[in-house]
Amino acid sequence: MTREDPQMKLRLPPDLKQRISEAAVANNRSLNAEIVGRLEWSFDPHAGAKFLTVGRETITVEQFIKSVAAELSREMGEKNPLKHLK
Repeated sequence: MTREDPQMKLRLPPDLKQRISEAAVANNRSLNAEIVGRLEWSFDPHAGAKFLTVGRETITVEQFIKSVAAELSREMGEKNPLKHLK
């Protein structure tokens, strides 16, 4: 994406803008990149990262898997608890 790409103004309810902003921070992306990524995914769910919403938090499937692996690691006392899945 470049600065020469078409631009548009967008009105959002304040709570939705806040949720998108929080998701952008969590995904280490700009607000624009977060919105574009989610719009692209809505047209082609097989492209890019998949998202999960847990409560009001939105995370990628990759983030979810990493957090589950970390929790399993703590519970099982193993450095690689997912090795059993191979």
